[in-house]
Amino acid sequence: MNELKAFLEQSIVNTNSFSFSVKQIILSAIVLCVGFIIYKILVRIVSGNKSIFNLNKNEKKRIVRLIQFIILLIAFNLIFEVLHVNISKVLRYELVNAGKITISIYTLLILLITVLITKVIIFVLETLVSRSIDPENTEKGKSRSIFQITKYLVWILAITFFLDSLGFSITFLIASLSALLVGLGLGIQGFFNDIISGIVILFDHSIKVGDVVEIQGEVIGKVDEIKLRTSKIITRNDVVIIIPNSSFTSENVINWSHNSKKTRFGVKVGVAYGSNVELVKTILIQACKEHNEINSEPEPFVFFSNFGESSLDFEVMFYTENSFRVEMIKSDLRFKINQKFADNGITIPFPQRDIHMYNHS
Repeated sequence: MNELKAFLEQSIVNTNSFSFSVKQIILSAIVLCVGFIIYKILVRIVSGNKSIFNLNKNEKKRIVRLIQFIILLIAFNLIFEVLHVNISKVLRYELVNAGKITISIYTLLILLITVLITKVIIFVLETLVSRSIDPENTEKGKSRSIFQITKYLVWILAITFFLDSLGFSITFLIASLSALLVGLGLGIQGFFNDIISGIVILFDHSIKVGDVVEIQGEVIGKVDEIKLRTSKIITRNDVVIIIPNSSFTSENVINWSHNSKKTRFGVKVGVAYGSNVELVKTILIQACKEHNEINSEPEPFVFFSNFGESSLDFEVMFYTENSFRVEMIKSDLRFKINQKFADNGITIPFPQRDIHMYNHS
């Protein structure tokens, strides 16, 4: 026993600052192993028991990272105790010392904890917002916009707290950077314009997540995400386009979802002269009623729009909530109309021209 005790008390590392024995190293390894086992158990509980936590994949990943950080923090604290290391001395160790700016391990730890707490707060807020939103609720975009604004405010407060903990005066810092910001503003005016536009969009809700928008008659898509400087638009071809927020405030934008989910569209068709126009009207309305993505209220209706050069021109108008995929609905309608016209002997004419040839010889 005496030999074992002497072995355990034997120093492996012996410097002017630290002295670690075999027993201390073994106890440190045990602490790490126990921490790893606890981590694995908690991760398995979080990952496998969806009925209790009701978490999605991203939420689980964030909780696992939080558990990992907390266990590491506790484990290192216990290891320092086992090794008889003065924690305050380690935390005060200076990594960078440049005049008035001093960065120590304590500074980095405060930064890490600040970022972690900020992310936890944002995670909780995002979870509350996402679970409070009804999938059928038209205010989904508004709730997401409010969350975006709140997220930016939380990050601003976190950065302010961190700088204040380092002893920086926010007022002095802003005053010192004002001249630089003015100079940069002249060079990156568009960048700040996009940010200001993003703030305006988030506050006035003229554009919300989920809205179907058309910009300058060129880009039609659904707003998937609104950030501070840019927004993400998904087109009908499922192509993601990143658009600067200034495009929404400086250009003509049609928001098909601003007032109501229901939007009116039309399909034009021409029939031959002499066709039964009442039968044409009935067929067009019937084709709309048979499509499951066309609203029954308000009811579809038909315009007799014009006496064309070679056809009687009609346009059937309908309402749908799926404005994003309306081109597919229009295509389905044209298939139905063509088939019903063929079944009822109604002809869709094509332009005809008479050519008169004269012989001047």
